[in-house]
Amino acid sequence: MLFYHRSIDETYDSLRSGPDGLSRHESETRLASHGLNILKIKTEPLWRIIVEPFRSVFMLVLFVAAVISFIQKAPIDGVIVLSIMMISALIYYTQRFSTERILRSLQKKSSQSVEVIRHKEIVHVDATYLVPGDVVILREGDKVPADIRLTSANGVKVDEAMLTGESVAVDKNTETLGDKKEIYEQRNMLFQGTFLVSGSATGIVVFTGNETEFGRIAALTKKSSDSSVSPVQKKIDRLLSLIIAVIAGTAVVAFALALIRGVEFTEAIRFVLAMTVSAVPEGLPVAISVILVLGMRRMSAKKALVRTMKAIETIGVITTIASDKTGTLTENKLSVQETWQLDGSSHHLPTIAHRSVNHEPNQRTDPLDTAISQFTNGETLVEYKGSVESILPFDQAFAMSGNVWHHKGRYDLIVKGAPEQILDKSSLTKKQRTEIDQALTRLTALGYRVIALAATELTVPVNTFQDMHAKQRLEFVGLVAVADSLRPTVRHAITTALNAGVSVRMITGDHFETAYAIGKQLGLVSSRDEVFDSRLMNNMTDKQIKQRITSATVFSRVTPENKFKILQILKITEVVAMTGDGVNDVPAVSNADVGIAMGSGSQIAKDAGDIILLNNDFGSIVAAMREGRIVFANIRRMLFYLLSSNTAEVLIMIVALIIGLPLPLLPVQILWVNLVSETSVVIPLGLEPGERSIMKNRPISPTAPLLGRYMISRIALVAVTMSALCLGLFGYFYSQYGVEYGQTIVFTSIVVMVWANAFNARSTYESAFTRLRVWNKGLFLGIGASVVLQILAVFGPFQGILHIHPIAIGDLFISSIISFVVIILVVEVHKFIGRRLRVATAK
Repeated sequence: MLFYHRSIDETYDSLRSGPDGLSRHESETRLASHGLNILKIKTEPLWRIIVEPFRSVFMLVLFVAAVISFIQKAPIDGVIVLSIMMISALIYYTQRFSTERILRSLQKKSSQSVEVIRHKEIVHVDATYLVPGDVVILREGDKVPADIRLTSANGVKVDEAMLTGESVAVDKNTETLGDKKEIYEQRNMLFQGTFLVSGSATGIVVFTGNETEFGRIAALTKKSSDSSVSPVQKKIDRLLSLIIAVIAGTAVVAFALALIRGVEFTEAIRFVLAMTVSAVPEGLPVAISVILVLGMRRMSAKKALVRTMKAIETIGVITTIASDKTGTLTENKLSVQETWQLDGSSHHLPTIAHRSVNHEPNQRTDPLDTAISQFTNGETLVEYKGSVESILPFDQAFAMSGNVWHHKGRYDLIVKGAPEQILDKSSLTKKQRTEIDQALTRLTALGYRVIALAATELTVPVNTFQDMHAKQRLEFVGLVAVADSLRPTVRHAITTALNAGVSVRMITGDHFETAYAIGKQLGLVSSRDEVFDSRLMNNMTDKQIKQRITSATVFSRVTPENKFKILQILKITEVVAMTGDGVNDVPAVSNADVGIAMGSGSQIAKDAGDIILLNNDFGSIVAAMREGRIVFANIRRMLFYLLSSNTAEVLIMIVALIIGLPLPLLPVQILWVNLVSETSVVIPLGLEPGERSIMKNRPISPTAPLLGRYMISRIALVAVTMSALCLGLFGYFYSQYGVEYGQTIVFTSIVVMVWANAFNARSTYESAFTRLRVWNKGLFLGIGASVVLQILAVFGPFQGILHIHPIAIGDLFISSIISFVVIILVVEVHKFIGRRLRVATAK
């Protein structure tokens, strides 16, 4: 029901109420019917929270690996894998609990007492017990407790930034409105969560709880069915699904070849199961979980609280940041940007400005008065004697407010207000008016809100502007330009994002010219064609809307519904991070690929966000993006490392079966390589520091595969080289000293190759030798631990378990050197070619 269309009497009638309010019995009846005046947001059920960490291909891979281990009668391996699954889930539960605990500490819970007229008496009622039809009284500084149709308004100005995103206070009145009006145009309505910055009002409650504008916006926060899975996770799941399918086919072929070669049936099954385990990167799921949690903790230390593990992955591949303006790019705090006076003016502008504001203590002062006071506090003021005789609140008809000052029988009226109104009431020459108009045009073109100052001497004091004599003229003093201050770090952060190939879009409820001016200051636009007035969406086709949204970088006059639609269109071709702090941002923040909320914003915005910037610094988004890119790059490093080694192991076994060689590796040796040599290194690789060019590259395309052709070619090259080397070494030593000798040489050689491949995996394009200058303590400790275990395997107590045959130290040394050097050199050549191709492509 559109109450702004209805007159005051019609509103009373439709809600079965009146100026005397509801009776106690009627209010209790309505409370039982409508419920408490609180916002009820649907929370995630407990069962979904419990099963969430197990809903991935990762966990399926681990479960399959555990089942295979038990089938192979290796219960210890099976228990280890199951333990990994539980540890991964425990990491998720712990991180979620700590995040929710921080959110609860951020939440400010305070009751609000409201003056309500009930049965002709004024009583104080907790806001949660308000019902439709209640008549409430609000004064300057009060928070609006529900959606209210005004029935009386005396100089009412309301801060609606939390709802509309516009930082300038809005004037309110009781006049009935016609036609369809957006939220920011409904001047006879007050909305829950906003604040009266001046004046007093009486109104009738029309909506409470989830029926309010807040509640209606909250209903849009339901995430899409696939929003809990990050784009990166989807790519990993698809890749692992493909790997599992290929492994299944390969296992069938290998089993058939083994039987054809005369391998005993039971041994053939053990061989195939071991090969299957070697091919599946079962260490990847827990490794990714660990690096994501550590990445989340690093971001928390930088005041960016990551609520979901998917966010740290996804923010590394975002292609655009759609940012709210107020409170995100700006400080949601008006400040004086510039002042202007006529040449030869006799008035001291800072002093007049200081005397125009209301200096009485209030619960919540007018942001404009606060901005002017902060400006004048830094100026040297002219000392005037006297005191304030009367305060003239903002008058809608005169579009100004002011103070009457008195000293020894002299009364001076100091006013501030709309330039047009003050100029019309000022005594000015034609030349002076032209100068002022030119200055006004220049300041408004910069996106500033311009306030005029004037003064006049009165013969008698006045309490309202209506009391002034009709012929009373003002003496123009000057212009004060105010604007919502940009955050100090935001311009640099935007430049960094743009250099990283990530576009930035500003979304605001401000007027077109203001949005354009701020967009220019931020370096987002260079012409008005890049600014889209979202009000035009109502008269455009879907195709036209899509074209304008994809080409625009600044959006003005945006409503919550428009913001949500903008997001949905951007998500078609982009990976979108949406930032915001107000209720108006919630639908978009909730449904973005990565929702980013400000720590100082509304609680509902923080609940909707995937990342919360505790320091409200837009620059933290860039820091999070860098961290995400490092995590994504490290995931690719781990995939390269595991897939190249695992593919090599499969190739060794398959080729040996095809060409008629005995098996170069025994099943238990394959498991040793995977569980000891690879596992000890894969997590440290996931913690590799980012490369120097990490923020100079364009983001990965949303449609691009997880591993491009360049990395796939490297995986294939390394796998083929490793398998060829192993088969060559096995063929030579098998022919010279027998099968067991050859198997031991291959076993030690492939472990050495795995170590070499770890150094290769540290960078995509940088040389492994250059990368040695970047310290990764975990990697060197992991390789050191693997070396110690390998020595125990070859020379110590594990010889019998792993079927190790005594070999000459010379043969071990030479085969190890060849294995290490060849793998390093092959990848160095590949990296050299990659760097050349990269430079050629850039040209």
